[in-house]
Amino acid sequence: MSSETLRLRPVIPIVARWLTEPMEIGGRVLPAGVSVAPCIYLVHRRPDVYPEPERFLPERFLENPPGTYTWIPFGGGVRRCLGASFAQFEMKSVLRAIFSRTRLQPVTDRAEPIRRRNITLVPGRGTKVKVASA
Repeated sequence: MSSETLRLRPVIPIVARWLTEPMEIGGRVLPAGVSVAPCIYLVHRRPDVYPEPERFLPERFLENPPGTYTWIPFGGGVRRCLGASFAQFEMKSVLRAIFSRTRLQPVTDRAEPIRRRNITLVPGRGTKVKVASA
């Protein structure tokens, strides 16, 4: 479930990198020194990679792990977020502890909007839930 959550709600929407040498992207050669900014948010919503990209489908990654270059919620390569492994471990541990003891329901049926807080994306209304059963 955490992989699909991070696909739809990456912590940061975009990363920027300076090319230290020329690179070909999509048939175009970009010179060294230019800035490139892959958009994580858009990569994670490519229908050719993720059928029904707007749907939350936790089973999406059960048979195949997320792709190295198509699932990048923490950036990628040598500049990948230093805390990525810990964040994923913490997310799984917290969710496992909560869902093993209780069942949660959203307070509203409205979709939770996304808003920016500094450079990160956060839930727009705080993701309010209620305990459905314990």
